[in-house]
Amino acid sequence: MDNSLHLRRMLLAGTFAAMGVALKVFSLTTATFRLSVYDIPLFIGGMVLGPAYGLLIGFVVDWLYVMISPFAFSFNLMTISAMLWGLMGGLLFYRRKTLPPVKLVIVLVVTSLLAFGLNSLQLYIWFGPGMFAEMPFRIVAMTLKWPIQFLAIKLIYERVLLNTPFVLSNQKH
Repeated sequence: MDNSLHLRRMLLAGTFAAMGVALKVFSLTTATFRLSVYDIPLFIGGMVLGPAYGLLIGFVVDWLYVMISPFAFSFNLMTISAMLWGLMGGLLFYRRKTLPPVKLVIVLVVTSLLAFGLNSLQLYIWFGPGMFAEMPFRIVAMTLKWPIQFLAIKLIYERVLLNTPFVLSNQKH
């Protein structure tokens, strides 16, 4: 790979990771509940850079958050759920010229449910059955995020990514 292309990819990965950390830090967070859209830059990072970079971005975001947050712990299932967002964006939308709305909705819902399950299992490991007290709030927050995630990803893709030469040069026709 050309060194300048490799550098661009690393810079973009760092930018997506920084956005993810910022959105995660400035979220509504308690010990068992988080209302955040930090997963959007992870998903878009995977779309733009591919599944391997998507995994890396998710890992970096979670680990940077672990270093600065009083609510975060070391590597756990929540790290895997963050990595899942970048992986799914990369596996299913990397280098695509079009973004089919139905496919995007399905992928967002499935990814969200998988991440929700992993996070719930981790919360159960930490807090036992007490974590079920906030389960209704977590379910409502997850479903309210779906239209926000969809609109944000669709708008960023159509208005920014399709007009970015670096992204266009990597797309499948």
